[in-house]
Amino acid sequence: MTLRASYRPLRPDLDRFLFAAVGAEQDGIPLSMVSALTRLGLDPWDEASRLSSLSKREAIEQLARLIAELPGTCRPLPEAREIAGGLVEQLPKHDSDCPAAPQIQLRRLPGWLRAPTRSQILMFCLVTAAAALVSVVLHSGFSLGIELH
Repeated sequence: MTLRASYRPLRPDLDRFLFAAVGAEQDGIPLSMVSALTRLGLDPWDEASRLSSLSKREAIEQLARLIAELPGTCRPLPEAREIAGGLVEQLPKHDSDCPAAPQIQLRRLPGWLRAPTRSQILMFCLVTAAAALVSVVLHSGFSLGIELH
């Protein structure tokens, strides 16, 4: 039985690349290539297709730059190149006669779409606790020995 078009994978030949692990999240969960490209504001299938049309060397270089740009990670370019080399091997083909494709421009996500950092969460909690304390004091929940007239 074949799957209906709406349930078929977009490009099954790209699955090995897109679902390969780029590294690990801070909590140790593997980060897939599809998630990494999405975080960079790119369409994973379009980008994988674009990379597979490049020469192996050019695909590694461009993918390494993307890996080095991943938010929340701090990988030097040589380490990113090493990771990219293994990932490019998962692409369906490498056309070495192809001219170099133009480099992609990353779209930065607006600040309100990015995940908050731990320090931002902590600051939010402290401000909320301070506001609650001030509210309780002002509404005479606590008596500090100071009378407001």
